[in-house]
Parts: sequence; structure tokens; C-alpha cells
Amino acid sequence: MKLVKLKLKNFRGYNEAEVNFQKDINCLIGRNDVGKSTILDALDIFFNDAKIEPSDCNRNAESKTIEISALFEVSGGNQIILDTTNPTSLQEEYLLNEDGLLEIKKEFLATGKTITASNIKVYIVSYHPETSEKPLITYKVNELKALLKEKKDEIENYEGINKLKKAELRKALFINSLNMNSEFKETPIKVSDIQEGGLNTWIKIKEHLPVFQVFQSDRNNSDEDKEIQDPIKAITKEVIGELEHQLNDIRNQVVNKVEAIGKQTLEKLKELDPQIANELKTIPELKNWDSVFKFKLDTDNEIPLNKRGSGVRRLILLSYFRAQAEKASFLDKGIIYAIEEPETSQHPNYQKMIVKSLLELSQKDNSQVLITTHTPEIAQMVAKESLILISKNQETGLPEIISDESARISEIIDTLGILPTIHAGMVICVEGSNDIDFLKNINSIFKDIIDFNECNISLYELGGSKLIDFINQNHFKESNIKEFHIYDGDIEKYKELVMSLNDDRRFGVTTKYREMENYIPIHIIEDYFDCDLQKFKEEWDTFNVPKYLADTQWLNRIPDYKKREKAIKGALNSRLAGRITKEALVQHNVYEEVEGWFKKIKEIYDTTVKKVEV
Repeated sequence: MKLVKLKLKNFRGYNEAEVNFQKDINCLIGRNDVGKSTILDALDIFFNDAKIEPSDCNRNAESKTIEISALFEVSGGNQIILDTTNPTSLQEEYLLNEDGLLEIKKEFLATGKTITASNIKVYIVSYHPETSEKPLITYKVNELKALLKEKKDEIENYEGINKLKKAELRKALFINSLNMNSEFKETPIKVSDIQEGGLNTWIKIKEHLPVFQVFQSDRNNSDEDKEIQDPIKAITKEVIGELEHQLNDIRNQVVNKVEAIGKQTLEKLKELDPQIANELKTIPELKNWDSVFKFKLDTDNEIPLNKRGSGVRRLILLSYFRAQAEKASFLDKGIIYAIEEPETSQHPNYQKMIVKSLLELSQKDNSQVLITTHTPEIAQMVAKESLILISKNQETGLPEIISDESARISEIIDTLGILPTIHAGMVICVEGSNDIDFLKNINSIFKDIIDFNECNISLYELGGSKLIDFINQNHFKESNIKEFHIYDGDIEKYKELVMSLNDDRRFGVTTKYREMENYIPIHIIEDYFDCDLQKFKEEWDTFNVPKYLADTQWLNRIPDYKKREKAIKGALNSRLAGRITKEALVQHNVYEEVEGWFKKIKEIYDTTVKKVEV
């Protein structure tokens, strides 16, 4: 599951708010005390049952009820055991919301001096068919049997339905009741109303949710410093995640035996006082496994770790994230890493290292990363879509999430003071990073015309999505920087774009062949991948080289298709492009075209301000 949205109501400074999350990395930006930490605290309360107090309720709230809702994207066949009879999917039970997301809402009644377990309610917010008085998931087995029996004459395979399993009974009722005219409505289903035997339903649901680990920027400077303990707790959760099935089997055995003995005890009590026995039942109150274990870090030079500098303690976090980034994944259900201000107490080099580690970690299938920051260097390393701006409304003074992109980007730039990084007299604009690799590699053949390493030229990918890309693009549009654009010839819109570029400052071309990969001679690709491509020789100028190779090569080495295609494109434009010679380009009938690119680049470069000053 991936967290895609957080909804808040009456929580601290937020009256109502929605935060949309990307599936990889998310960067919360805003001035001090604007409400960034509140977002992470809300998630910590939702996932980890962190402490919440009546004072956390918005002071202006009409209702003294705090709501924290988390919405998750689930895979098509996601199974979850909501009752002990048998597994079932959320889709089959109509437990997803109108957008097809698993929406779980926790309500906290904040009218007393404290918020206890009895003041907390958990709901699944579903888009549910109105086929019965209440959601079928809340019916007991005898009630389901009775409902089904009422429709006995309308059901063809009535005798073949397994009437001992509630999920099978519900499935039969849904099939029989739903049609094109059935009405659906948003229905909050209280988790405690989902009738089942054995374990607590909320704990069962939590077993399928991502693990949430938050690393806060404040330091307690105690023997149990959070900056030391949190990574150790996260590591503990990792190990528990690997052993969770075995631990849950043990837990189930304990619960079942306790319930069995409790049932025997109540039977004996009935012999003495039936009334008291009828009022009693065994309810397990279970804790998360990670709360059972506790570890400490010690140093071998007898200096307590909490007495070390704050920078050293924060480096523990850096080391933890770097270690995790090197691992493919460790939990089937995933993990969300949330870290406040990773730049705190760190040298700029370490800031970049930790963010690079977080970026790598966020690319793992089962990982998601949330960070808060005040540092422009960190913000400009992530995609624009990953930036979440929190600002105070000028009229109300309340925090709000800015969703309008132009306003959001403009205020982020203003808040962090991000400046462009393009300072060259000329930029060569391409579609992506692979095109940059290709041009850099074949430039070695044309160094007598122009050498990129000795010129004031930047190679820039217009397909980049980072915030700094947006800033850089606007920068050279408003400057006297000369631009040379080269795009793939297989896309019509690029041809139209290039035609509009030819003026005093900009010039563009499209490739005669399909894309850069087609300029790599066939024999170089055959030698590297040990394959035969001669049958495609006649159509090579339009042949989709990366796709064919992704369909036929490295299938066992990289099972995921997108990752395999990305890796193959990288190899083509770096290692293989570096093996191209002048003679190979001539034999491939593309030498004159490629030479023309570099001659035009040289012509434009000679007219730049930077060149003239030299």
C-alpha cells in the first residue's frame, strides 16, 4: 500500500486540510511554525498511536472531535483478514471509497482532560451499495444466513454456498442484490462494528498498512535520545517485519488459549451466577510487537553516545538511511520514512549525502519518504510535484496547503531564495539525461570542432521535473543565453517546436533517425548484448531499439520491465555510445548529420557573450 492523501479536521492549527502525497519522495516546505511538523505528528498519531491530547483540538472548532484520515492506494488483489473465517479483498467487500482508495478515519473525542482509548473511534470510509439496512461486513453469521434465506428462491446455487464462511455469504448477497440501478453512497463503517471472533480488527488492518517511522529534529540529549533510539526502533521494526508471520502465529495461539480458558471459566461462573457470566467476555488488548523490544547503542571508548555532538548523533540517521537505500526492500507492506530537517547540524556535504540517500530509498517499490526542510539545496533536488507548500492564510492566520502550481512554485522560490544554476553562455537543450550522456560521449569524436570540457556550455534536459529545472528554464528564457535544441525525430510536436526556435538566440534540429539510440551502429549493440539485429538493418532508422532490447534482453537480470528498459537505455547512451568511432559513424551513414550538429553548436557558441569576453 502507498499513502496518497492525509485529511485533517480540527487538529491543532488546521481547521480542515488535505495533503496529497507522491508515491516516492515528498518535501514539506514552509516558514517556521507554519504547520509542517503537525503533518508528521498527525501521521505518527495515525500509524503509531503517538500521544494526542485535548489541547491538540483546534481552539475554534465547533465540534471537539479531531479527525485524522489516511488514504491508501491498494493493489487489485489486496487481501485483508477482517474476520477469522477467511480472507477477502477490499474491493469484493466494497470497502474502498469512491476513488477506489482505502480510506481510514480516526476520530478523537477531545472533551475531557485526556484522550483515552475509549475516546477513539476508527472508521473505514467506503463507497457502499445500499442493499441492506447496514453494511454487510457488520452482520453476524446468523444474520447473514437469515438474509440469504430470504432470497433463497432467487439464488440459483443456494445449496452450494458455504454458509459457514461470512465472506462467502456476503459475496452471494452482493451478487444477488446488485444491478445497474443500485445506489451507492459514502458510508463510514466503524471498525468495532465489524463482527468477528478472535483478534482486534484494527490491529488486523494495521498489519497491512505501511510502517511509519518519524525522525524529529528536536534533541532531548538524554540516555534515550530520539535521534539514537529512532533508527534502532526502525531496525527493530525491520526485523519484526521479517518475522511477523511467525510472531502473529504465536500471538494467535496465546489469544486462542486465553479465550478458551476464559470461556471455561465463564461456564463455571454460570453455574454460580448466570447473570454475571452473561455480562462478561474476554477481549484481548494487544500491543504492537516493536513495543516489546528495546535496544541501546554503546561506544567502545566509554563516551556515552548521547554526549557526542548533535552532528554526530544526526550522522546515525545518515548512516541508517544510506544502509536502507542500498537494500531492495524489507517489508512486503512497505515503510514510510519521515524526517524533519535532515540538514540540521550537518555540513552541506552531509546534507546532500542524506538527501541523495533518501531519494534513492524513495525509488524502492516498498518505500516512501517525507521530509521537511528550510534549505534550498534540498528542495531543488526533488521534482516540483513532490514539493508541498504550507503557508498561513493572510486573513485567518491559519495554515493551508497551497495547491495552485504557479502560486506554489513562486512562493517556494521566494521562501527558500532559490537561484538558477545556469551560468553558462550557452545551453544545449535535449529531452532527457540519456541524450546528454550520448552527446557527451560522441563529442570525443568531434573535439577538433568543439570540446564541451573546455567551453562554457551547459547540457540541459528540458524533460527534467525538479524545481531547479523550472527555475533554470525561466532563467535562460529571460537572459541572453544562446540555446541549441536537439530532439528525437519520431515526435511531431518536437518538429513543430524546432521550427519556432530559429531566431537570433535559439536554434533547433530534430534527428533524422528515430532517436539517439538509432545512431549507435548495429554491430556495437550486437557485441555488447550478444544478439543478432541484422534482420532489422533495413528499418534501423525507425526501429525502436530500447523496446526491442527490453523485450528480449536481461529478463532474468532485471525482472521489472520499466527498470529493465531504463537500465538498457542507460547502457546504450553511456557505455555503448562511448565505443563509437568516426569510422563507425561513417559506415552507419550518419557521420555528416552528427558532424553538422557540432558545427552548428560551434557557430552559436562563438557568438556568445562569454566567448567574446574570453
